[in-house]
Amino acid sequence: MKVICAENMGFCFGVKRALDMALKEKNAYTLGQLIHNPQVVELLEKRGIKVVNSVYEANKTLIITAHGTLKSNIEKAKERGLKIIDTTCPLVRRVHDLAKSFDNKNYKIILIGDKDHSEVKGIVSNADNTVVIKSPEEARGLRFNKACVLSQTTQSTDNFNKVVNVLKKNIPNLKVFNTICDATKKRQDSAIELAKKVDFMIVVGGYNSANTKMLSQICSKIVETKHIETADEIDEEWLKNKKAVGLTAGASTPSWVIKDIRIKIEAI
Repeated sequence: MKVICAENMGFCFGVKRALDMALKEKNAYTLGQLIHNPQVVELLEKRGIKVVNSVYEANKTLIITAHGTLKSNIEKAKERGLKIIDTTCPLVRRVHDLAKSFDNKNYKIILIGDKDHSEVKGIVSNADNTVVIKSPEEARGLRFNKACVLSQTTQSTDNFNKVVNVLKKNIPNLKVFNTICDATKKRQDSAIELAKKVDFMIVVGGYNSANTKMLSQICSKIVETKHIETADEIDEEWLKNKKAVGLTAGASTPSWVIKDIRIKIEAI
């Protein structure tokens, strides 16, 4: 059985940057998971860096995750006199800045993404006049004189374009910024190309990782696909009679996890 890896997969710039910054600290706290990967969270805990869900649970040093956080959380941390290590990905920060800028110009902010995701919540907290949607269907009911459309950085490019095409029909003054990060797009494009060439796809990454789930959804439309976190989850039955297996991973998946999974597949 042949195992083929996607050309672009695993850690992106923003994730590597966040992890490098966090590992310089000791006895610190991350507000939520630094990145959405259980192995990385476990690694940080061994280094004395714990996950908390509230600013008030942290002492001395608070690490803001790569996904960013609510504006109010930064304000609370400053009020408490905490040392703040902000690892927010620069590409996520750009979405914050665009939302704030166009909100100040009285544009309606239309954000394409998952309203329950921490990245989206952080962006929304920087702009009062925001609506979050996920699909072209939700876009059809929107009517504004002027609006600015942005995207959660891990969204599908195909879905973004479909939503924008609908919005253009009903909003005369529409500013469009495709804020899907380049690393996400490259991983999606590589996964699509690979899925067309294999009998089966395995997508590796945290179950709560938005970009990993998106990779799995995209590949599933092309070929049979499984989303897993660790090598222990591989079922040999999946791979029976398969000649070529494709392997890709989300932007928050460490190389050592990908390597373990590849070794196990090759041993079957």
